[in-house]
Amino acid sequence: MPTTKKMLQLSLKKCPSCNRTVLEAALDDYVGKTDKKCQKCSGTYSKIIGFWIEFLRKSLNVKKEKVDKLLADPYARTAVLNIARSFKHFGIKKPISLYAPFLVVWDFTHKCNLRCKHCYSKSGAVQEEELSTQEAKDVVDQLADAGVTALAFSGGEPLSRADFFEVSGHAVKRGLYVSVATNGTLLTKDMAQKLKAAQIHYVEISIDGATAKTHDAFRGVAGAFDKAVEGLKNCVEADLCACIASTATKNNLEEFPAIIDLAEEIGAERFTYFNFIPTGRAKEHFDQDLSAEEREKLMRYLLNRMSKGCKTTILTTAPQLARVALQCQGPSGTGEVTMSMAHMQTVKVSKKAVPLADFIGGCGAGRLYCSLSPQGDVHPCVFFPVTVGNLKTEKFQDVWLNAEMFNDLRDRSKLKGTCGSCDYKFICGGCRARANAYHNDFLTSDPGCAHGKKAKET
Repeated sequence: MPTTKKMLQLSLKKCPSCNRTVLEAALDDYVGKTDKKCQKCSGTYSKIIGFWIEFLRKSLNVKKEKVDKLLADPYARTAVLNIARSFKHFGIKKPISLYAPFLVVWDFTHKCNLRCKHCYSKSGAVQEEELSTQEAKDVVDQLADAGVTALAFSGGEPLSRADFFEVSGHAVKRGLYVSVATNGTLLTKDMAQKLKAAQIHYVEISIDGATAKTHDAFRGVAGAFDKAVEGLKNCVEADLCACIASTATKNNLEEFPAIIDLAEEIGAERFTYFNFIPTGRAKEHFDQDLSAEEREKLMRYLLNRMSKGCKTTILTTAPQLARVALQCQGPSGTGEVTMSMAHMQTVKVSKKAVPLADFIGGCGAGRLYCSLSPQGDVHPCVFFPVTVGNLKTEKFQDVWLNAEMFNDLRDRSKLKGTCGSCDYKFICGGCRARANAYHNDFLTSDPGCAHGKKAKET
């Protein structure tokens, strides 16, 4: 609508007096930040924006103190400005597409001291050309300039690359929220303290079993479990936000309750369940993938555990969680439902907020996030290793906005099969990486969805 577009354009206009956008001024006014008060940009439009923030807050049933804290956070500010630019560029559509991804996951290296059976990148004792330190820092600049909120260093084992702290430090200086995904074996007490001092915000440690027997069988090296657990403890001791990440397979499915128990016992803030995707080395282990019914049962268990007040926040990369969460209604009369936020995490919200699920949209590959290879190739996600551009020769923002595959992923009307006809296609969308891995067609049905399987049978 022309009026909405005009408002968005105005909200992103910078004030000549204080160099803030109208939107930034409105956020300052809403949270009561007075050190940058400017009469030129703190007027009527600021009050209008404040009204809509308050409307959303009440719809989501979130306390004002929590919203104030969030909107005062510089990374949240980047995300909010990004959403405004996204609406201006793409329009308000279901699901939302972002002008710049919230998250870029960077496989910083494919070198690794382990040889995991389910590794999507075939990492190990590999020898391949990678971006130089200067090229890597140039990539960081491109991401920051585009308006990316968060950068996750992954791999391989990112801590094995000698210039990790130089490049991650540059990312911190450029205002990115920086995290690292590691196998945990290098997380000594000194390393954990070094990560803390370097302002790494979040450390994700892969633990794929509740016992050394299960985990070490996954990871291909004896002793990996004990080192990973010790690394997790070192991160918690260093006051780092720490997470256990587990890939669900038939071999470890029954151990998930005990893995979450371990996370709670050690004090990890988060636990993330990763979908098994048969790509990379995992292609050799199709038989380890969960059935659609097993996946459904696991998601319902996780939701049930969340609802009982799990001390550790539970997240997942399975987009079906968005659909399962909405099907698991809160107690009658509470006026609440459980809703998935971009399929990674669920929150209790007012039933008035349910329509927002269509905009959040489940699978975010090429829409909310993307990934990079050690050579600077741009992929839809780490489990979807199809190259759509390279940052040695192209600008990230150009690739993100114009790659044909990314634009196809943003258009749910292009989905085929049961995903295309599903009532939840905007809320979930199916895992595009799974569709590509199983059918070599990223727009077809996700074979891991129990809802889609049932629809196909009927």
